[in-house]
Amino acid sequence: MKAKKFKVVQGGRKRGNKIWRSFFIAGIAVLALFLLWNSLGYLALWAADVTVATNSEIVSSVAVQCFVLRNEFQLRSPGNGRYVPLVDNGARVRVGQDIARIEGPSGNLLVQAPVAGLILHVLDGFEGDFSSDSVLDLALVESVTRYLAKSPGANSVSQAKAGELVGVIVGNTGFKLLTAMSFHSQGQRQRIKTEDGLTYSIVPRQVIQAQDKFWALWDVTSLSDTLGKERVFSAELITQEQEAVLVPAKALHTRDGVQGVIVLFRGKPVFNPVEVVCNQGNEVGVKGLAHGQRVLTLPWWASLAKRWWLK
Repeated sequence: MKAKKFKVVQGGRKRGNKIWRSFFIAGIAVLALFLLWNSLGYLALWAADVTVATNSEIVSSVAVQCFVLRNEFQLRSPGNGRYVPLVDNGARVRVGQDIARIEGPSGNLLVQAPVAGLILHVLDGFEGDFSSDSVLDLALVESVTRYLAKSPGANSVSQAKAGELVGVIVGNTGFKLLTAMSFHSQGQRQRIKTEDGLTYSIVPRQVIQAQDKFWALWDVTSLSDTLGKERVFSAELITQEQEAVLVPAKALHTRDGVQGVIVLFRGKPVFNPVEVVCNQGNEVGVKGLAHGQRVLTLPWWASLAKRWWLK
């Protein structure tokens, strides 16, 4: 049998075909990246948080400590014996009302209210030292400073001797407040919001600079019973009130050196310049927005998006 010789025939993919296929795959990848790049803007709009602009009253304030100057009418025991209150501490009493009795060897002696006001059976040892008639000077500042540093406790009288102080009645009028701050607005009526949730108008009467602070004596028309029986209370001094729109701080953008936010106008994103008037942590108060406008807070990756869609 005659042997046959087989030949290898060239076939399959040629090198040129492989190169063109690589170019094709690369082109598809580039096109996909291009489409993704151009769609990031629309994806950013879809993922954005929307805040509806609403005009609000923005209040700026600073924390202050208010020391109360008040008229205190001292109550003295009419005899020796056990002091028994007949009304609760801090209760409001009227003139002539029986407020306590002294149980002594010779019988019971009544203690009556000489004036109307708030009865305090609990004493701190500074009764009568801080009158509303006090003049603001270095002596008063030093006395208040010593009181605050000492933070004296309050105690009620159980056993009384004749003529001994057993309580005080805080008068209904004549309150003044003393504050110490790092600044002072001369001659301006201001307001404070107190820890009991109420707001009071206060008027500065005297101001001196001592101990690297501005000590101001304020007139206040009245105080609630809760504050009237306290020596010191915390408050927020309102420094500024203005109309503005609160938006997230992350919604702010800068374009050509101008600060603004992105709003939707007829379904399209538009850059709207604004003026920042206050900062409240994660939010800022701005002017330049109309009531009802929709402000967009874009996601963090929106900065990668192409901005051709933003007018």
